[in-house]
Amino acid sequence: MTWHLLLLEDEASVREAFALRLRDQGYVVQTAESGEEALGLLRSFEPDVLVVDLVMPNLSGLDVLSRVKQMSPALPIIVLTARGTVKDAVEAMRLGAFDFVAKSIDMDDLLHTLRRATELLTLQRQVQLHSGQDAARYALDRVIAKSPVTRMFLAQVRELIKNDRVTVLLQGETGTGKQYMARVLHYNSARAARPCIEVDCPSIPRDLFESELFGHEKGSFTGATGRKCGLIEMAEGGTVLFDEIGDLPLVLQAKLLRVIEERSLRRVGGMTTVPVDVRFMAATNRNLREAVAKGEFREDLYFRLNVVTLTVPPLRARTEDIIPLAEHCLLRSALALKRPVRGLSDSAKHLLQAYHFPGNIRELSNLIERAVIFCNASSLDAAHFPADVAVSAAPVPHETSAYVPASASFDDHQMIHLSFKVGDRSLSDLEDDIIRAVLERADGNKTLAAKHLKITRWMLDRRRKM
Repeated sequence: MTWHLLLLEDEASVREAFALRLRDQGYVVQTAESGEEALGLLRSFEPDVLVVDLVMPNLSGLDVLSRVKQMSPALPIIVLTARGTVKDAVEAMRLGAFDFVAKSIDMDDLLHTLRRATELLTLQRQVQLHSGQDAARYALDRVIAKSPVTRMFLAQVRELIKNDRVTVLLQGETGTGKQYMARVLHYNSARAARPCIEVDCPSIPRDLFESELFGHEKGSFTGATGRKCGLIEMAEGGTVLFDEIGDLPLVLQAKLLRVIEERSLRRVGGMTTVPVDVRFMAATNRNLREAVAKGEFREDLYFRLNVVTLTVPPLRARTEDIIPLAEHCLLRSALALKRPVRGLSDSAKHLLQAYHFPGNIRELSNLIERAVIFCNASSLDAAHFPADVAVSAAPVPHETSAYVPASASFDDHQMIHLSFKVGDRSLSDLEDDIIRAVLERADGNKTLAAKHLKITRWMLDRRRKM
């Protein structure tokens, strides 16, 4: 890709020498000898990067930087100087400069900084390209929510979408879709056009965690040949999700806490504080409250993350969603694998609804994909699924062993009357009352109660334990 630069330098010999070297490196270079000329050019020329000398007559480099940031806030600006001070560097960064580089004959520092700037621009453009696709993929109306549990959960999500600064802790079993829901929160919020960066906490080596997350300055450690922006800086204006936050070592938890509290960071080896505007989210399948009690997780970080907790429900608690989710996974797998499968047979549906899915949606997706691979028919049948699924599943509704005849003392037309005051009790409480009333009418016979509730015996037991 060809990058266009505007080079502002008042010394003619330096300006021409730098422009020649930059053109040799493949850049398209436009030059200006004064701040006034540069500001005039920017009205008709849109460079990818602006390189500006700090010390100039009339308008200084900092003056130009301040004015350009008002005109084009997203334009990366590199401040170039032969005799800058720490105070100048701090002021340049405060005004929004991408970097502050010392002039040199070999221009190595400038070329390295330009590469970083263009890499960041490439990332930003990729984000913009994919954000529209992701916004459609993670749209709220695409979330499968047939069950009352999921609909209640989505009601909470809608409220959090409205406030895109609140820190969110996503809890739930493995495979329930915590990462997916984090993306739903991001791509339906005002931050959708900015990056959504996921940090896999267990996979980053402890000695590289700070550098990867906060970035580093040139020379801060062996191998640090230049400044590097960390993942949090790269997500500016967007979202950072710390996946499996419960597995983060205690020593690193303290460093992360400070960034979340202060909304700013300091690169490794850096002297200046960089403010960040990101929404922080964290996901875990661990019980962090128990981890705090055991001394395995910092209490202050837990409270900082636990501003709002979303518990993603397990698949067994949203049985009405199983078949729609399975059909979605089937269509996706059939298209990817180029198989003729387009639907689920009744026996396959009964099998999936009776299975308890310890691996949740991820397990469902894997089971469907495996079944599609071995299916040459137009629909999946129960026989296409592994034998252990059938063994683990509760008896299916079409089998006579699933139910027993209703006793003469249980009238199918009896009515159960329950009082429900809006705002006093939850849907879960009402469900518990219904189950208890039906069990009482069935004289404690769980199989009979399950029949009249039109659920399986296994599902009845699961709902009583929730």
